[in-house]
Order: sequence, then structure tokens, then C-alpha cells
Amino acid sequence: MPKPSVLISIDTNAETEAESFGRAFIQSLCEEDKRLVPELVSTSERYKDPFLSIDDFLASWWAIPVKTTVDGQARPDSFDGPFWKRKSTLVSRGMVNHGITDLWNHRYPSTLWYECRWAKDVNFSHLFESWVGLSRSDIGMLHVFTDSERRKSPTADDSSFETGSFGGPAKPGLPNIGWAMAYGESYATEVDAARIKSAGFPVDEVDGVTIVRVTDKLNDVVDDFDYF
Repeated sequence: MPKPSVLISIDTNAETEAESFGRAFIQSLCEEDKRLVPELVSTSERYKDPFLSIDDFLASWWAIPVKTTVDGQARPDSFDGPFWKRKSTLVSRGMVNHGITDLWNHRYPSTLWYECRWAKDVNFSHLFESWVGLSRSDIGMLHVFTDSERRKSPTADDSSFETGSFGGPAKPGLPNIGWAMAYGESYATEVDAARIKSAGFPVDEVDGVTIVRVTDKLNDVVDDFDYF
């Protein structure tokens, strides 16, 4: 039986390729708990290189320029983002997919994605809030997946929920609600924060983003799923 795992997924229109963004992002991960510090880094899921330091991570891995052409036209610069992994306690992996601007000046969002073995004494909620505030996320989710939600024959929505996918620009949507959801500008009209709060659910505002939690503690999902 797989152990519970934490998932953080955020879509944002922020310029994530900026060095200042990358530094704040990776520092928040490394400083939250030493058990979250990456061990291996890559530009894909073929991990061969060690994580040496924050400075090396930013210089070598954070935003690698890529020049491409579409139908013979040069596309605005895009950037490959980092993949990282941890093999010892706590096992984790993450990636940053930097957004792009197409030839018609349409901006596609960046994605911040992180999965980690569940540990009750790690403040994943604080990490989520840090990334939401940094990115001023358009939409974001923090959840713990246990056997109660893992299905043998998942539907398309189940799969999207378990992988933290919000459908992308072609078919945006929310396949399900995680323990904490962050709603930014694009979702502001769909969230009645006052009504949700009056119904007894924890609601916070972080730099213009509304964070709604289902219960007070993330570990409720693991300890008392029926209550959650």
C-alpha cells in the first residue's frame, strides 16, 4: 500500500524565470525543513547531477533559455525549468514549468509542482502559503492523497486531481477540491469568500489571493478522512 503523499500544484502568470523569483522559491523550500532540500537536479526526469547549492541551482538549472521557431518565425524566448528529486527521507520530487508568450502575445501560465512523502511534523501549509504569496497564484492546490482517494480505475477528472492538473489553457477547470485551494484573479468572481467563511471554513487572503481550507489542519485528511 502506498504511503500518503502531499501535492502542491500552482498555476501562475508571474515571471517565474526571473532569478529573484527562483531564489525566493528554492530558499523557501530549503529553509522550511532540511528534509525537503533537493538531492538531485535535472532538466528532465533523468536525474544525474547533484544539488550543490542554491546559487548553483539558480545559475545552472532554474531558467535555461531556449530559442525556437514556429512556421519559420522566431518565437519569443522561452525557458526550460528545473526538475529535482530527493531519494532519502523525505522522498520528494518537483518541477517548474516556465510559462511562455506565443507569437500572438498570449501568455501561458507557469506551473509550480511538488510532491512529497507525507510527514505530520512538516509545515506543508506554510510552504504552500509562501509559494502562493510569491507567485500570486492564479489557481493552486495543497492536498494529501491517501488510499481513501486513490482509485483503481480513475476517471479523467480523478487523474487530473491526483496529478494537480487544472486542464491547461485549452480546457481550464477544477477537477476536484483539495484540502486548501488558492483562488487568484481569474477565479475571484467564482469564490464568495464571505459566504464560505460564514459557513465555518477557514479563509485567508494572501496578496490578493483567497486561500480556502476545508478543515483547520492538513493532517485531518490523513487522521480522519470521513471528517474531512
